[in-house]
Amino acid sequence: MPLSLPGAPKAVVAALESLAEALTQQAGSDFAGLVLYGGLARGRFREGRSDVNVVVLLHRAGLSVLDRVSPALRTARNAAAVEAMLITPDEVPAAAFEFPTKFLDIKRHHIVLAGDDAFATLEVPRVMVQLRIAQSLRNLLLRMRRRYSIAYDDAQGLKETLIDIARPLAIEMLALLYDGGHPVPDIDQTSAVFAAAATVFGLDAAALSALAALRAETSKDTGKSDIASLYGRILETLANLADRADALAGAAE
Repeated sequence: MPLSLPGAPKAVVAALESLAEALTQQAGSDFAGLVLYGGLARGRFREGRSDVNVVVLLHRAGLSVLDRVSPALRTARNAAAVEAMLITPDEVPAAAFEFPTKFLDIKRHHIVLAGDDAFATLEVPRVMVQLRIAQSLRNLLLRMRRRYSIAYDDAQGLKETLIDIARPLAIEMLALLYDGGHPVPDIDQTSAVFAAAATVFGLDAAALSALAALRAETSKDTGKSDIASLYGRILETLANLADRADALAGAAE
């Protein structure tokens, strides 16, 4: 059956259709399912910039099975930047415990392309989600400080760092909004997530808006002093948010 993926380039749809067919044939009874997640499943695919993320569910994932499916996975990767997570259905609950925010995001935004849905009834422990959010935000903060110490006089380097952390920051903000039962934007865009988080958590809305524009390449040319100023404001925002997440995680223990 042809796949219906609104907004997906024809080459991506064709690659996923071919992959689903090949996995069904090559893995046989070891094939459990093919699930799309990430930007394309969220409806925010950026051609030429976004990977196509899939979960390949296999009842067995030893080399004898991997040898059979690897050629199809390589073909899909070369054709449409398809990046695969290979996992057994039995491993999904444990992986969700160890990578809670990632698997909670997959649970909320995924499309079954073939086979079974291992995420529909998945339960992700809230305490693990809160701990992971806190860890991820603290890691972003430490990375930004380290990067500034290396590229403090390099406006382009600082700009690239800001662009790199924008989406990961939005993902953690979205997780915090979900966890607290706060309103979540109808559209999964970085700018919308930033605006919602700024309102709920009392963050620097102007700085977050500027960061979203920088990532979307809609901001005007910014000089060295402007980039450094924005960097500092985002650092402060991230520190405040990391402290908030730490407090929530501590309360949940």
